[in-house]
Amino acid sequence: MLKQLHIENIAVVHRQRVTFGPGLTIVTGETGAGKSLVADALALAIGGRMTVDIIRAGESRAVVEALFDCPSHPEVARILAEAELEVGSELLIRREVSASGKGRTLINDQLCALATARALRPYLADIHGQGDQQTLIFPAAHAGVLDAFGQHTDLAESVSAAFAAWQLARQALERLRQDEAERLQRLDLLNFQRDELERAAPRLGEDEELLRERARLSNAERLAATAADSYDLLYEREASALTLIVQALRRVEDLAADDPALAEAAATLAAARYGVEEVAFALRDYADGIVIAPERLREVEARLDELDRLKRKYGGTLDRVLATLERVRAELAQVESYDAELRRLSAAVEAAAGRYRQLALALRAARQTAARRFEAALAQELSELALPQARLAVALAERDAADPATWAASGLEGVEFLFTSNPGEPLRPLAKVASGGELSRLMLGVKSILAPTDIPRTMVFDEVDVGISGRVAEAVGLRLRRLAERQQVLCITHQAQVARFATTHLRVEKSVVDGRTRAAIMPLDAAERVEELARILGGAVVTDSARQAARDMLVSDSLVGAPTS
Repeated sequence: MLKQLHIENIAVVHRQRVTFGPGLTIVTGETGAGKSLVADALALAIGGRMTVDIIRAGESRAVVEALFDCPSHPEVARILAEAELEVGSELLIRREVSASGKGRTLINDQLCALATARALRPYLADIHGQGDQQTLIFPAAHAGVLDAFGQHTDLAESVSAAFAAWQLARQALERLRQDEAERLQRLDLLNFQRDELERAAPRLGEDEELLRERARLSNAERLAATAADSYDLLYEREASALTLIVQALRRVEDLAADDPALAEAAATLAAARYGVEEVAFALRDYADGIVIAPERLREVEARLDELDRLKRKYGGTLDRVLATLERVRAELAQVESYDAELRRLSAAVEAAAGRYRQLALALRAARQTAARRFEAALAQELSELALPQARLAVALAERDAADPATWAASGLEGVEFLFTSNPGEPLRPLAKVASGGELSRLMLGVKSILAPTDIPRTMVFDEVDVGISGRVAEAVGLRLRRLAERQQVLCITHQAQVARFATTHLRVEKSVVDGRTRAAIMPLDAAERVEELARILGGAVVTDSARQAARDMLVSDSLVGAPTS
């Protein structure tokens, strides 16, 4: 229940705090006084769009606060827990917007995301604005009304989600089938690339090995001759390097025998002797091992040419060539798994279709049951709203559950309200036959029968009595008063026949203070109510007869002495 509303610097309201109680709160005032500001401010508090346009001229910010009893509902507890908000028995929501465009939202003085306030809105208030009754003329809205009445909105949402899942599965399957020609072309290319690379069978580092081998083969005669000549110089000749070193070693050893200071030199020379021997034998073996093979040279050069071609084609290095081969093999495995993917996606489509069909048929059964109860409940409401001969029927245009072409996110049937207000006249689409006044009463009737199935919250009606007057307006007022026995109702009206049923009566007045227009929201006592009702009845000039008529309205139905503030 809404307990208090604080409005600051919004439109023509400077600073106003309004207290609310249980029952029916009526808001009246002259045309243009700003009666709808009450509903608009409440809507802002619970997540409505708040822009700099609403800031009172000359002010730096606008503020709206709404104080509620905190609803005892598991979903409310979940929303608050996810926002890490600590809340007791009350819920104070504060919205601010500055002239710079920056805004913030607080719940019980704790900063939070605007999305939190919006998520709480369904559990705090149901605001029925001017012209909302026009939504009844659109058949697309009828299914939602019926589902809310039958309390199977969750099932309807599951049907919508199942339909979306089925559509996604179908689209994936269709894309796979449409890509078949492209897949075959890609398969040919991948097979060619794989075969080419596997035939070549390059090895990592192979090109570097072949370059070294080609260098040897190209210079084989020169390398063999040079190595043999070097061996001869070091070892074979009569005056070879080894012979000379051995002769020198003998002399140094003789010297070292007489002078130990030369022992180290003798050892170094001995090591040189063995080193020369090793080098000589290595050169001999190297020369013996060199093969002069023109055929092998041609093979090496051909292989290098092939590797160079692959490198130019597949990335510039053998590393990248081999990586390309692995990628091609992996893509081939994926492309060649088309049949398996086709079976998987077909099974997914069938499973999604089965789930949609199952849920949609359950929703159909629920709607069929709810439709009859809805018609009966609304007939009773319309009788109390001065439409005793009116009849509203729910038409369910069922679609073939076996034909996917007829499926829709809203279910396997179209839902449309048919209406007649005159006995003997056939039922016709609501949009074609209902007047503005009838639509207003229909919306009030719908809200009334939905209220018992809903959680307690503040219901706001902004001029729900548009298009009606006299006895019909009185019936609407009485219905609002009875609805307010179950939950808090706030109604903005220009009808005295509605206003007379108020538990609390608020009047919105405009005045000019220091050259600035201000709107004030004031609770009325018994005498002030008489004056306000007389003004509504009589217009700009309030006559004694209008005052007496107002008193008579308040006296009737034992309304004298009802709480007024």
